[in-house]
Amino acid sequence: MRPTRLTARQTLMLGRSTMVLSGLGMIAATLVAYPFAERFGMGMQITGHLVLPVSAAFFKIGYVVRLASHHALGNRSAG
Repeated sequence: MRPTRLTARQTLMLGRSTMVLSGLGMIAATLVAYPFAERFGMGMQITGHLVLPVSAAFFKIGYVVRLASHHALGNRSAG
């Protein structure tokens, strides 16, 4: 079975969704790792510290996907 290709609009939505979800992940990880650290165990704090750069990487990937889909749609001024 051959996988279906995403259209430029679907790719744009995927990029935006990735950015939103990873942004929420960064906020949650920051809250767990820093201001509310005393409310969480050591394992959860370590997880928060590890999730922070991973979610930042996904945010950047989502941004690149968003730019590529804008390029495919002909919007060269998106940035």
